[in-house]
Amino acid sequence: MRRLLIIAATLMAISTKLLAQNDFLSIDKQTYDYYMNGDYRNLKRTADTMLSQGMDYYYLRMRLGILSYNNELYSSALKHFNRALEFNSGDTLSREYIYYSYLFSGRKTDALLYLETIPWNQKNIALKSLSKTGPTAIFAGSSASGSDVTLYNSNSLYYEAVKSSLSFNAGFESYFSNNLKGTFAFTNFRKAGTAYSESDSLGTDLNFSQNQVYAKLTGYLFPGWEFSGFGHVALYSTTNTVVAGRYGRYSNSVVAKTEYTVGGGISKNGWKIRAGANISLSNLGNSNQMRGEGYITWLPSGNLKLYLTSGGMYQNDINWGKTYQINQEIGLKLSNSLWLESGIVKGNSFLYARNQGYAVNNSFQSPATTIYSNIIILPGKHFSITVTPFFTKNDIYSWDLNDYTRTDKLITNSFGGSIKLIYKNK
Repeated sequence: MRRLLIIAATLMAISTKLLAQNDFLSIDKQTYDYYMNGDYRNLKRTADTMLSQGMDYYYLRMRLGILSYNNELYSSALKHFNRALEFNSGDTLSREYIYYSYLFSGRKTDALLYLETIPWNQKNIALKSLSKTGPTAIFAGSSASGSDVTLYNSNSLYYEAVKSSLSFNAGFESYFSNNLKGTFAFTNFRKAGTAYSESDSLGTDLNFSQNQVYAKLTGYLFPGWEFSGFGHVALYSTTNTVVAGRYGRYSNSVVAKTEYTVGGGISKNGWKIRAGANISLSNLGNSNQMRGEGYITWLPSGNLKLYLTSGGMYQNDINWGKTYQINQEIGLKLSNSLWLESGIVKGNSFLYARNQGYAVNNSFQSPATTIYSNIIILPGKHFSITVTPFFTKNDIYSWDLNDYTRTDKLITNSFGGSIKLIYKNK
């Protein structure tokens, strides 16, 4: 009798094991079918049940990772591919997907840092071809605007009635290593209109031209973190008119001027939250400024389909006091070749620098409100075109440059647009 019980128990154990194997094969085939049909929802639901029961293996993670990636759920894709590597450490495909998960979520530097950690013999052909430094992007663009102006019969204070402005810029970006990137740009800015001053109260033609040079170095020491230092130099000349002599003769002299901005910043890039801050010093407008600037970006889905950015800048000018700007922007992906961003900037700042010193306004005009849109077009793998129409409401004052006061507030409107072309070779 005892022998019969042992035989029966053994047969039951074997049949239970065979049944479990059949169940596993059936569920595995089901997940494979979901994967082949691109059915991420049902694959995830079935996989969650399997994982809760302790069924975890390489091919399940690969299916989850690839469909997460295809649905632009890059943080989930990263988790599944890392788990797949625990089952198969020689898997080069998972490493390639991890690299592109970082890249296509807008975290290029983290992609490069990850690439640097992969041993050469564990990279596939695609990843080996990416292990290069040097110039990565070249850009060029132009911006123009026109404004309604108010002219005085006479004004003994400093006042600019700017009728139009035009700028051209060009630059490039280069990686010196996977941990260090440089950005360099040159801008020529021009404005035309009428200028009044204490020495020319009747006004004279304003034909202002300024050259600007910008440089920024960004270092990447830890995944998700960026540290930067930047500088911006503006070069221009002015004409000084002096009344001298017994008969009130005028004497003109051309004076070359240099203004600068220097600073540093830090940023943290996560999947859904990205934030950064910087501080800078400048000597714009024969004064000195200290400012702090920060932003926070929220990506609800952890990808670039939708993102919202809030930011601001607060500045203390040694002569003109405290001013500020705040901004709000929303961006969304309309298709693989078209993005749209819209935003608003409000404040009362003048003589300021924004975007880690890249944008400098060393004019005494105060752009109180700017509304803009960026239309980003990707016509091919290497090119992007950004078209930006904008409207600005300016607060215009007459400035007493000796007593550091401003009076006679006027409101003018300006309309304009810009275009920027970028070529990326990597």
